[in-house]
Amino acid sequence: MQYYPPELATPPLALVALLGCPELHSTVGEFLRSTHRPPINSIGVGDPTSASRLFGERKGSTNLQTQPKEILKADWFAKHRQKRPAVAALFLARDAVLGDPSSWTRCTQQADAVRSATRAQGARTVLIVAQPPNTPEIPDEGALQLCKQAGIDRRCLLCLCLTEPGGLVKLGRSLHEQAGVYYLEESRRILSIHAERRLPPPELNARVSFKAAALAEFRADWSTAVKTYQTAYAQVQKVQLGSALPLQHWYELTHVAEEVHIKVVTLLLHQHRSQEALAHFQQHMGTYRHPPPRLAPVPLAAVVAHHGWVARQYQVMGELMSSRVDPAHLPPQRDCHPAYFFLCAATACIERRRSAQQLREAQAPWGSQRGGAPAGVSPGRGVGQVVKEGGQRLTDAEFLAWLEAEEMQVSHGKAAIAMLTTAHELYKKGSQGATRLMYHIGALLARERLACEDVDSAQKLLESVAGVYRKEQWGVPLAAALLELRECAHQQRRPKEHIEYSLELACQENFLGEAQRRAIAQAAVAALQSRTPPSTPQASPRSSDSGEPRTALPLELQVQSASSGLFSCFALQWGFAPMAPQQDPVAGGQACFGVALRSNLPVGLPITRLEVVFADRDGTSAQTALHHPPYQGQQTEGTTGQALHTHQSQQQQLQQQQLMLQPQQWSVVYCKWQPHCSGRLTAQAVIAHTGDTSAIVWDLDTGMGDSMVVGGAGDSLTALQNPFLQPPVAGRVAQGQLQMEVPSRQKPPKLQLQGAGFAMVGEQMPVNLTLTTAEPILGLELVVKAEYLEGGGHSDLPILLPHSGDSSQPLQGPLQLPDMGGEETQRVQMLVPVARPGQVHLSAHLNYHAEQGGGESAEQGASLEVVVEAPFTLHCQFSAPPRVQSIMPPQPEPSQFLAPASALSGNPRGAVMLPLGPPAVMVACLTAMGPCQVFIQDIQIQPPSSGSSQAEVVAIATALGAPQGGGPSLRKGDKHSCVVQVQAGAAGQDLHLGHVVITWARAAGSDGDKQGADSVVTSLPLPLVTFQQPLLQASMVHAAEVAAGMPFMVKLTLQSHSALLQTLEVILKDSTGFVTSGPRNSIVSVLPHQDSVVAWQMVAYSSGYQPLPHIELTSRQHSVLLNASHGRSVHVLPAQLPSAIGLQEQPSGALYTSRVDNLTNSMSQLGSGPPLVLI
Repeated sequence: MQYYPPELATPPLALVALLGCPELHSTVGEFLRSTHRPPINSIGVGDPTSASRLFGERKGSTNLQTQPKEILKADWFAKHRQKRPAVAALFLARDAVLGDPSSWTRCTQQADAVRSATRAQGARTVLIVAQPPNTPEIPDEGALQLCKQAGIDRRCLLCLCLTEPGGLVKLGRSLHEQAGVYYLEESRRILSIHAERRLPPPELNARVSFKAAALAEFRADWSTAVKTYQTAYAQVQKVQLGSALPLQHWYELTHVAEEVHIKVVTLLLHQHRSQEALAHFQQHMGTYRHPPPRLAPVPLAAVVAHHGWVARQYQVMGELMSSRVDPAHLPPQRDCHPAYFFLCAATACIERRRSAQQLREAQAPWGSQRGGAPAGVSPGRGVGQVVKEGGQRLTDAEFLAWLEAEEMQVSHGKAAIAMLTTAHELYKKGSQGATRLMYHIGALLARERLACEDVDSAQKLLESVAGVYRKEQWGVPLAAALLELRECAHQQRRPKEHIEYSLELACQENFLGEAQRRAIAQAAVAALQSRTPPSTPQASPRSSDSGEPRTALPLELQVQSASSGLFSCFALQWGFAPMAPQQDPVAGGQACFGVALRSNLPVGLPITRLEVVFADRDGTSAQTALHHPPYQGQQTEGTTGQALHTHQSQQQQLQQQQLMLQPQQWSVVYCKWQPHCSGRLTAQAVIAHTGDTSAIVWDLDTGMGDSMVVGGAGDSLTALQNPFLQPPVAGRVAQGQLQMEVPSRQKPPKLQLQGAGFAMVGEQMPVNLTLTTAEPILGLELVVKAEYLEGGGHSDLPILLPHSGDSSQPLQGPLQLPDMGGEETQRVQMLVPVARPGQVHLSAHLNYHAEQGGGESAEQGASLEVVVEAPFTLHCQFSAPPRVQSIMPPQPEPSQFLAPASALSGNPRGAVMLPLGPPAVMVACLTAMGPCQVFIQDIQIQPPSSGSSQAEVVAIATALGAPQGGGPSLRKGDKHSCVVQVQAGAAGQDLHLGHVVITWARAAGSDGDKQGADSVVTSLPLPLVTFQQPLLQASMVHAAEVAAGMPFMVKLTLQSHSALLQTLEVILKDSTGFVTSGPRNSIVSVLPHQDSVVAWQMVAYSSGYQPLPHIELTSRQHSVLLNASHGRSVHVLPAQLPSAIGLQEQPSGALYTSRVDNLTNSMSQLGSGPPLVLI
């Protein structure tokens, strides 16, 4: 839409003139433009008496019988939007209206001047008396007099305070209403004048309808506007080309139709009538897509300009559809998608570029044959008209020269690239099933970049598109892309790529003729046979017999995978033949590899030498393939064939090496040689030399080994057959076999890895390696490797060799072993430290040379799998301080309620919140996980390092439970616990408690282990704990032992540690065995940082250990329910004399207390403290 002026691209806005009181113009104008809806444009004039220059005089209508010189006036729309106000707003100050006679006279003169200025054009007038706030309106007599002077109704006079929003809103509403009245009256006036004309021409009908539609648009009557615009467009279609200057008349007609079309489509989309908008666009392009036959033949300059006009139509329609239509409401047809319009615009831009190129070739230099464009060419009075100096119309020659000059300034290639890029992005974003179309756009985009001499970008796009075409086997589009790629390679001077594209293009049968394909193929084959190196040689990763990197030929074509272009040019088959028995005097111990090649080129391809690269344990080597098969004549299993003539002349050997690949025929050659080492033999590459400096290379180790036939085998039965089935080697070559095991000439040694099938973390796992030989071997080199099979990526383990005493040294690199004779055994002991659980794979590879048989090199391997497990797991259980219950503050995580013995299993975060104050109890439980019995020698609690935590951890009992003479022995699943107290001096979050350090060893005789196994130290981290000041703590005090029938006191102390009032509901429930006295259900309020006590008197009437009655604490403030008497009981003694049981009598009514030691009592209560509550 950037091509069009604002009056076409945006809805028209009413225009008003602000007259008088210039100090109010900025405030009123800003409100009308920014706040009022719909917005209103304004023009300010300080002196109302000069208003006549804004409105001017009305021009006379066109003569009833006069043929108009133009269809639409170019400035009519802009004039009504910017210069011709619909309403004159005259501002008068209240003091001037109610002042002395001179000021009143001045006001009436201004009203008369405005009335005279607006009378000619019929504009509306509104008088505004600006008055201060809270001021009554002017008297009716003065108001009527002002209305009479201005010739307006009473409702068009407003007394407003323009410093208040309400006054501005009322003013905007009145101006909008009067502007609508003006545009409606103006439309009726134009239509009434036109109705008096007899048989008006289509040009005049189109002009009148366009004006009426624009005036309806000014007053926001969208329905009337779109209908009238459609009427105007229908009249434009009826306009006939004149006899004079038909080319310019067509130019004008297309631009007029474009303006009317834009208005119709914009309004239809504004009303969500997208189907009608699309139908109108199709009608528009059906009418003006091609010039009429009367203009034929159309000059090239006019053709170029018209292509640009067509591209603009599609581009603007695409912009409107993408910006004003919801993609969910688009019709399902592909030609309704916004990307379709941009693609059509790109097609028109491409045609424009091609026509412009033809024009440049025809006009060298531009305009020289036409004398050049006249000076001072400018737009004329009508839409689509151009005139020269003096307002005269151009001649046809001048008009064509002007078009050529205009097209000279356009970058046609960049315009096409922009349209193609936009279409591709839109299809990629929101269109399903347009994959092939997207790649077609990519190919077009590459061609345009090539036309703009951006060869590098064009090549990247074409290679991407060609790869998809190869994969999907789209022959014709692929051939078109290959033509462009050949051009790119030619411009970049890259002969290798040019030959590859030429060979692939010559194999496309459905795109080019036979003669063209043969010519392209012959040129490519001649380039391959050229002795002139086209580029500098580069290093190749392949190796020769000597092990040095092979220097790649200057012109080496690689066939690496199915995505390669040469993949369809040749078909390749291969396979190993069985090795002849060792007893065969000629072919015994020789390897044979067959290669079959088939060319899809239309011409023959001579090959001077064909080599196959093989890889074995000692490296890589290249073997030359010959014509003769591995065995001559018919062969039967268990028999040997007759040898071929081995003493041949050099000329005969060269003839056997040369090969001519005929079109659509298989050519079979064979490699036969004596392998110099045993083990796996792998074919890696096939190299077909086509000249001294060129070759075609097939990489067999890049995924092509999964197929029996590599390359374009074609559709014929001859192409799909097995070429190795033909005599004289029928059935002897295993088609598709890339690897073969070469047997050793002597009996191999026996290599074994021995060790336990399991180990535990922290141990040094013993491994024994045993080597037993049957025949002498030399140059022994042992490579041992240990690694985890899962997780952690590359994780090799160190290997230690025991040294003198208890020391050991790491194994670095291969281990050299002494030479061994026949029937000898050698053992190597190793230690493998393991640091984490998992499955460990140990592998040993022995490289050696045979003493006999020419020093044949061979290898032997062994492996061992070991499962490594953790010796222990640690589970920690926390208990609150004895006799104390706490309400803890809320945590960021969801609330968690901690049971009296809550387990913290493997939680790395501080899931447990402990209160400050009395120490809490932590029980660390170790569970043996190893498959064998272990002996625990020592357990220590290692506190955190100094300064790392505020927690103080004190071990109060190791509780090892060690039998007489040593620590405990644990089997898999056995548990062992130790108890510690945890106390912090200050609050903290996620505090480290330290580690549990266990010293252990395998028990004597466990799974074959010897007595006195080495000790292992395992350190397990304790969980993180958060210490916080509790909101409230509840503690109970009562006697431990009482006598039946004797009263005793139970006190509940509530201590607040928060700054808020804590309210609790205390409920004492009935219980058997006790008679209670005291509050049963009470509400207790605890002041901040204060204590509150609730007491009951109880009498037990049953002897024995009796649980105390349930005492529930409910905090609705924190949604917490506590059982204060959880786990509390008293020992009730029978009603006997105190002396009978060794108790001391207290004063009457006093409690009996036990003489049992307080430490024993506290230890009995240690593991059953009340729960902590987290909220």
